[in-house]
Amino acid sequence: MSRLVHLLIQATPPRRETVDIPESTRADEVQALLFAAADVGHLAAATTALKVRAPDGSLLPASATALKPNGAEDSERYTLDLCRSDKSLTTLPTAAEVTALQQTLAALRSDLDQISLAQSKSGQRTPANATRRMTAIDPRYNAGPRYIFSEETKTHLKTPTFDPWEWQENEMLALLEYMFVDLGVLQEFKIDLPILRRFLQSIKDNYNLNHFHNFRHCFCVCHMMYAILYTTGVVTQLTPTDKLILLVACIGHDLDHPGYNNAYQINARTALATIYNDYSPLEMHHAAVLFTILRDPATNILATLPEPQFKEIRKGVIRCILATDMARHGEILATFKKYADEGFTLDDADHKSCLLQMVTKCADISNEVRPPDVADPWVDCLLEEFFEQADREKKEGLPWAPFMDREKVTKPNAQVGFIGFVMIPLYELVSRVLPNMDPIITPVKSALTHYKGLLEKEKAAAAAGAAATATASA
Repeated sequence: MSRLVHLLIQATPPRRETVDIPESTRADEVQALLFAAADVGHLAAATTALKVRAPDGSLLPASATALKPNGAEDSERYTLDLCRSDKSLTTLPTAAEVTALQQTLAALRSDLDQISLAQSKSGQRTPANATRRMTAIDPRYNAGPRYIFSEETKTHLKTPTFDPWEWQENEMLALLEYMFVDLGVLQEFKIDLPILRRFLQSIKDNYNLNHFHNFRHCFCVCHMMYAILYTTGVVTQLTPTDKLILLVACIGHDLDHPGYNNAYQINARTALATIYNDYSPLEMHHAAVLFTILRDPATNILATLPEPQFKEIRKGVIRCILATDMARHGEILATFKKYADEGFTLDDADHKSCLLQMVTKCADISNEVRPPDVADPWVDCLLEEFFEQADREKKEGLPWAPFMDREKVTKPNAQVGFIGFVMIPLYELVSRVLPNMDPIITPVKSALTHYKGLLEKEKAAAAAGAAATATASA
C-alpha cells in the first residue's frame, strides 16, 4: 500500500521531494531512501547526519512509524536537514605535504600488511563473520525496475561475446536480476523481487576487492553459464530447478574469496583449512557463506520452496561450487567421460548433475572464450593475484607454485599450458553432449594459437640475448 511522505529538503535552493515509505520498511532502508531523495551518495552518507523535523519543528526519528503520510503544502511537509562533517580542501597541498602524505600512506600499507598476515594465521574466517556486510537497498527500487535494458542488450547478453568491462556494479546486479526473470525462476519459485534484490546486493557486498576473484568475476561466470545455455540450446531442456541451481551456484561460487588459493590455506594452516579439514577449504567456505546469506529472511530467495525441493537445490548448488576446485578436475572429467561413453541422457539424475557441474566449470574458467580485448585484462588480474600469493609464501617460508612466481612466469607461458591442457579438453568433452559448442571452443583455440606465437617470440628473444651475451664475454 502506498504511503506518500512529502519532504522539504534544506538545500540551496530548498527542494521538494515526495517518497513512498511502506510501513514494513526497515529503519536503515528509510535512511537510505532519505539520503537518495537528498541526492547524497553512498560515500558521502558516511559523513552526513540526517535530521527530520515535523511541521512544528520537533525532531522525528527516521523510521516508517514516525514518518506518516502528510500533506504536500510547505506548511505540512517534513523538513530534512543534512549535517555534513566532511571538510573540503580549499587550497592545494604543497609538494612537501604531498611527499609526507605519501610516506604516511606507505607506512600504513606496511602496517596493514602485517595485520593481514597476523589475521591470516590467527584470525577466524567463518561464514557468520564473512556475512557481516549488507548494504541497505533503496526502497524505491523494491518494486519497479532499476534499469530497462534494450532488446539489443538482452540479445547480446545471451552470447559469449558480451563485454562485462563495459558495465558498472549496479548495472551488473540488474543484469543478474534479468537472468532470474528471463530463465523463469522468479515466477516459477515465487521469489519476491525485493528479496532477490537484497540477495544480489548482499552477494556483491560479500565479494572481496581481489585482483581477480571479485564481484565482476562472479558476474562473468554467471553470464557465461547463461550464454552457454542459450548458445547450445540446452536452456530449453533444463528444468526450472536446474536453472536455479546454476544461477545460485555461479553467483556464489567465490564468495568471500581471500585472494589466496587452497594450497596456501593448507600450507599456512589457516582457519579455513582447519575448519574444513584441508578438503576444498575455499569452495566449502564459498558455499557456507552463500547459505548463511540464504538463512536471513531478508535475503532468502529459497524461502518459498518445500523442504524436499530446498534440499535438492541445496545439494545441487553445493556440488557445482565444489566442482570448481581444480584439485577435483580430473575426477569430474573422468566421470563425465564415462557418462558420455555410456550414452548421456538428461533423464538420468547422475548424468544431469554432472552436466551442471561441467557447465559451472566451463563458466568459471571461460575468460579466453571472450574476445581478446575482453579476455586479456583478466589474465593480468589473475597473474597479479598469483604473484602476490607467491610473494607472501616466500616471505612466510611456505612452498610456492612455479606458475605463480613473478620471476619465472609470463603471460604466454602461463596461458599456453592452461588453455591447451585444461580449457580445450574440458570444452571438447562437453561438446560430446551439448550441441553447437563451436562458438565457445573456436575463440579458445584462437587464443592458444595467439599465445603460442607470443611464446615462440619470447624464446627467440631469449636465445638471441643469450647468444649476444656469450659473444660479448668470449
